[in-house]
Amino acid sequence: MLGVLVNTLAIVVCSLLGLLCKKLVTEKIETVVMQGLGVCVFLIGVIDAINPVPGTAGILVIILSFTIGGFIGTLLNIDKGFDKVGELLQKTFNKNGNDNKFSEGFTQATMVFCIGAMVIYGSIQSGLGDPKTLYVKAVLDGTVALLLTVKFGIGVIFSAIPVLVIQGAFALLSSLIGPFLMEQVLFRQELSAIGGVFVMMIGINLLGIKKLNVANMLPAILGACYFLF
Repeated sequence: MLGVLVNTLAIVVCSLLGLLCKKLVTEKIETVVMQGLGVCVFLIGVIDAINPVPGTAGILVIILSFTIGGFIGTLLNIDKGFDKVGELLQKTFNKNGNDNKFSEGFTQATMVFCIGAMVIYGSIQSGLGDPKTLYVKAVLDGTVALLLTVKFGIGVIFSAIPVLVIQGAFALLSSLIGPFLMEQVLFRQELSAIGGVFVMMIGINLLGIKKLNVANMLPAILGACYFLF
């Protein structure tokens, strides 16, 4: 669990630093910084997405995952669910703040920090006594948290809650499912590729190219389970 706690703490601390930096950052600087962050996030997504996948079948699974996942996610209106959580947190902790920015900051940060292969196998490794992967993730997440907080404000800090819950759950369950999942090379490759596409979508959002409903695509992650069987 040490890796999970370090990862969560990094997000909280760097978000607080972002709040301090926010007062020193002009709108022009914020625009330039977010453009750089958006490009970097997009690049990370590309790197993950082009990881080797098991042939044509793997590509087909990714396509079907996002097609079916997007259909299911839109029916469930997952994106709206994230907005409601953000609104609830905003009403509780930031009553005088900008509701839209609070909710968007919480949602964008949660998507960045909680999607990807590193979230799952890093947490499992941490639960098995090897937190190195989550230490690396903590550095990445902390940097992104600082920059996102500069743009969106205090909502970003609350993304630490789902990070703690999700990664903590995988770490605790690692004694049961860890050895099995860590042996599934195809599962890890597929999860990395699907997670990479998600991160690319987040990068597009940060760059302001087009507003994508990333949360509604979340069921696509289940496509990686195809290679568990």
